[in-house]
Amino acid sequence: MNLLAWTLALAVVAPPAASKTEARLGELAAAVLSADYHGDRPELARLDAELGSLDAGPLNDYRDYWRGFALWRRAMNGFNETPTPADLDADLVKALDRFQSALARRPDWDDVKSAMLGAWGNRIFLAGSDSEKRKKLLEEAGAFYKWIMAYEGENPRVLWIKGGLQMVVPPASGGDWTRAAATLRRGVAGAWKEASAAMAAPPWAPKWGGAENLMNLAYLYSHLPTPERATALAYAEGALTKVPEWHYVRDIQLPQIEALPAKAEVAAAVPAP
Repeated sequence: MNLLAWTLALAVVAPPAASKTEARLGELAAAVLSADYHGDRPELARLDAELGSLDAGPLNDYRDYWRGFALWRRAMNGFNETPTPADLDADLVKALDRFQSALARRPDWDDVKSAMLGAWGNRIFLAGSDSEKRKKLLEEAGAFYKWIMAYEGENPRVLWIKGGLQMVVPPASGGDWTRAAATLRRGVAGAWKEASAAMAAPPWAPKWGGAENLMNLAYLYSHLPTPERATALAYAEGALTKVPEWHYVRDIQLPQIEALPAKAEVAAAVPAP
């Protein structure tokens, strides 16, 4: 191959060098994910503000996505704190605003639609016994809920939300733990396929999801009527293999699973008929 042909071949397969703005957006996206996994709520708030000062031009949809993600995960990490912080719903309201801004720029973006459902779900939980507030939130989320329950794609982030919903909603609304497990396993497969793609996604694009699906599978198998401790441990350890620094899985979920009795002990504790 002569030099001209080699140069042209490289131009076809090699992505162009990132601009300073693109590089900074990629750095901030990685920082948001890291702060989420570390459970660093102050850092997530700081990163939301720093992203807000970044004019990413044609990538402002991604900027707004990561702003929404930072506040959504700031609220989710707050659920692990005692006492529960008082600002969770305020964070979720702002997260939904950020996501809505991203969706306005890119109306068919599945990552944003599923993240909004996650934030709405958190708000519905926080509404507790306030039936009027719950009704209003359910109405806001209704069209997105119908969309995700009919979703048959491979996006691991969408499948994580769908599988989580299948774990908690009533059967009449599509809830089913067997289906949830199948959905979450599809999410793991989707993440593997995404990570194995020939052309890597840019650093500012969402690529999380594999570890999250493994974490939810660990939760599911540890909360069955007869918990499957070994299976739950395998999934939790798989999540930590992917994200060793994940505070929730390492310091909260894994010890809870390890404290479960082994299957033989559970069986022995059940009285004979």
